[in-house]
Amino acid sequence: MLIDCTYFTDGPRQILNATLGTVNPNANEVCSAIEAYIAKFQKPFLVGVLGKEVGKTAHDYIKSLDAEEAERDVDLDMVLEQLKEPFADYVFFKILRDSSSQATMTGLVRLKSANNYVAPIKRQVSTWNEMVEAIADFRDWCDSDECPFPDIETSDNFKSKINTFNL
Repeated sequence: MLIDCTYFTDGPRQILNATLGTVNPNANEVCSAIEAYIAKFQKPFLVGVLGKEVGKTAHDYIKSLDAEEAERDVDLDMVLEQLKEPFADYVFFKILRDSSSQATMTGLVRLKSANNYVAPIKRQVSTWNEMVEAIADFRDWCDSDECPFPDIETSDNFKSKINTFNL
């Protein structure tokens, strides 16, 4: 995987109980859920930011590294290193979107706890916009001579900031 749970253990993307190496019984469950989000959204993110061809190549490369079947590709590693933080923001955005409800056979139910819930929209907007800014920096690098892949095409969806009104 491009990233792991460590991107969600502190700072603005901190997720409660997303800790590694602790005896907290919820830590494994939380990290497993985060890893499922990472696995689900890795390919769409890479294809959206790198374009269909380079994105698929990058995704296949990461999968082969996970299976320990490939040698390191310096050029792909250079590109992927720059996408780790924006991808963590993208995953966090998706987690926030799904955080207040749970699917059941009879529909969606609001999750309850001892804590008071707040609408995640402001946090989602700031997270998305930080990702867009990081991708803009990445795009500037892609347009330079340093980028080994001149055919990178980023979808407009990953270049557009959002606001709380979804406009």
